[in-house]
Amino acid sequence: MRGGYEIDFTLAKTYENKMTILENIIVGVVSGVFTAAFLYLLSLLIKNHFIPWFQQVTYKGVDVNGSWSSKVEVAGIHGNMEMNIFQHGHNLEGDLTIVQGKDIENPSNVTNLTLKGNIWEGFVTLNHQSKDRSRLSCSTSLLQVLNGGIRLKGVYCFRSIQTDKIESVEIKWERKESKQS
Repeated sequence: MRGGYEIDFTLAKTYENKMTILENIIVGVVSGVFTAAFLYLLSLLIKNHFIPWFQQVTYKGVDVNGSWSSKVEVAGIHGNMEMNIFQHGHNLEGDLTIVQGKDIENPSNVTNLTLKGNIWEGFVTLNHQSKDRSRLSCSTSLLQVLNGGIRLKGVYCFRSIQTDKIESVEIKWERKESKQS
């Protein structure tokens, strides 16, 4: 007895006898793994569902969601382009399909690209990358939203497969379906 206090170790001794050190380590590791997995899944839920939902609810800018089409001609090659944009606040993602050839009715090349970008103060920036990893196709667009959101106009900069050089072309996109208010 020290200073009038007595410590009873019988409860600690009883608990120590029930679980060995190895069992304590196993329980600690398993609970740590489950906790890490739970926190990881919670972070995915927040990142993939809550944040996009919150951005959509609070975003007050122009809506460029939907399907867009454009026709271009570069060095005698005609191209029809179709783009689908999915918007989450300022963030944009989607896909782009380019059908091209000297005779557009009989195309010689179809390119499918993914797109990611954003919209800020009426300007859209998009980066496109080939879905087919065996092709080195990439491009970038800087577009201005015009006519109340039914047109996009700007520059499409790309790596030409034919010339293997960086080229650019002015482009005008039209919304494929009209949005109802």
